[in-house]
Amino acid sequence: MKKILIADDERSICDAFSRMIEMEGHQPLIASNGKNALKIIAEQHPDAVFMDVRMPGMDGLEALNQIQQQNINIPVVIMTAYGTMETAMEAVQKGAFDYLGKPVELDKARQLLKQMLDYSKEDISTEEHLTNSTSSSLLVGQSAPMQELFKLMGILTTNDMTTLITGESGVGKELVARGIHIHGSKKQEPFIAVNCAAIPENLIESELFGYEKGAFTGAEQRREGRFESAAKGTLFLDEIGELSLTMQSKLLRVLQERSFERVGSNTSIPLQARIIAATNRNLETEVADKQFREDLYHRLNVITLCVPPLRQRKEDIELLANYFLQKTGEELNKPLRGIEPAAIQQLSNYSWPGNVRELEHTIKRSALLAKTDTIRRHDLNMPEASQKNVPVTTSNTLEQLDLALCKALHEAIAHSDKDDNNAGIFHQLIAHIESKLITEALRTSNDNQVTAAKILGLHRTTLRNKMPKSEK
Repeated sequence: MKKILIADDERSICDAFSRMIEMEGHQPLIASNGKNALKIIAEQHPDAVFMDVRMPGMDGLEALNQIQQQNINIPVVIMTAYGTMETAMEAVQKGAFDYLGKPVELDKARQLLKQMLDYSKEDISTEEHLTNSTSSSLLVGQSAPMQELFKLMGILTTNDMTTLITGESGVGKELVARGIHIHGSKKQEPFIAVNCAAIPENLIESELFGYEKGAFTGAEQRREGRFESAAKGTLFLDEIGELSLTMQSKLLRVLQERSFERVGSNTSIPLQARIIAATNRNLETEVADKQFREDLYHRLNVITLCVPPLRQRKEDIELLANYFLQKTGEELNKPLRGIEPAAIQQLSNYSWPGNVRELEHTIKRSALLAKTDTIRRHDLNMPEASQKNVPVTTSNTLEQLDLALCKALHEAIAHSDKDDNNAGIFHQLIAHIESKLITEALRTSNDNQVTAAKILGLHRTTLRNKMPKSEK
């Protein structure tokens, strides 16, 4: 029997966790604030901790910091109903085992509990606490996909791994890159952003690498490029998929050799900056179509962050809308009180093909035209289609599957130093999806293997060979 501490000032949360812990055969311990939690940890030495952020007196993050400073090796899961990018990243940086948003799914908590108890205490991270950035929140969202993204960003602030950020236009890929930079140990170093799609092909090389005086017509003096300007900071290469194959080859060489030369020079300059790239293209498809170098793709794809489109996190729309309203009110020096429920409903029903950027522009326009201090439905002036719920389509379903696969891959990466089995994550996911498709096809066809094979487009023999043993 293990001792599990629940630190939360909400009695209902403590009761629910206590029941779950007892059902798992362990002893629950209860604390109502961070100070009490530290006392129980010192006296009773629990094996794992679930701790809320917002508690009276000493909050959860401060208590977590105390645990790390005292070198107490115990896995701590941080919980909060007020998740922000800063909170999630600070929790990870302070050595939290994981981060849960409220309302907590007990099945997820039960899974985490098993992982914590299986996890060797000697392996728990005791990363030095990084001070909070004084900048305002760059990313807004309390949905599960955004909380997962924040957690992964927090992991990336503790290292300089090359990172690829994927997502549709307008989801905030550059904000993700900036968030990783300003919350990392090199936040005082430059953050240099380059839009690869906006620079003409004949200028991109000199723009990135710089040039010597006389290197070409018009080069009247030496100029440093973006790689050099980034110094020991971060170089963000946006729309990396727009680079020509020739430029891709040169970029690959820089990443391989960790050095570059200005145009017109043979002197190597060390590459010191972290590289974060972003694209709204499917680079795997581009590689298959010979439009993107496979070797460069693998160089960039060390860690991938998938930023979800707004239609997949509609619970964040009201939060984002009010955030943009407050921001716009400050810019216009115009008192704005809020957004009426009918307008929020209309915003929530829209599919937002332009994602967060489109929502921001909609709120700015509405705030500018509004006759009162409240945004009303008619102030939005949105297309008629926005008033209708977007039907669930195969495309939307596949997007949800993409998000789930990205999440599974990221969780495997995050725990790769703890679980050697993650080395086969590709085969695990393929086998899982294959099994689910076959099981569902058999269920739909009332276990008729011929019909199930037709549904899946497989030969009956192939279907039978792939069927789980329990269903043969």
